[in-house]
Amino acid sequence: MQLYESIRAQAIDFFLENGADPTVEFQEVILLSNGHYNGRRFYCDQLQAVWMPEVGELAFFNGDIEQARICISGDQSAANAA
Repeated sequence: MQLYESIRAQAIDFFLENGADPTVEFQEVILLSNGHYNGRRFYCDQLQAVWMPEVGELAFFNGDIEQARICISGDQSAANAA
């Protein structure tokens, strides 16, 4: 599985584990700054997942509250509670 596919799958898992309706479509936004790729943001209702490639982390939010953050380095990942 490619890194991007893994990140997307983890965002979807977080949404489902936190009560998102599986029939509701989620949104994905590519983050750019001055023409440079800065990551991705996934939305589903009040839930968000933010991929930050510069630090290799995927952060999960419920509303404005960060729920968890995981470090992703290639095929390895380690869970870090926020």
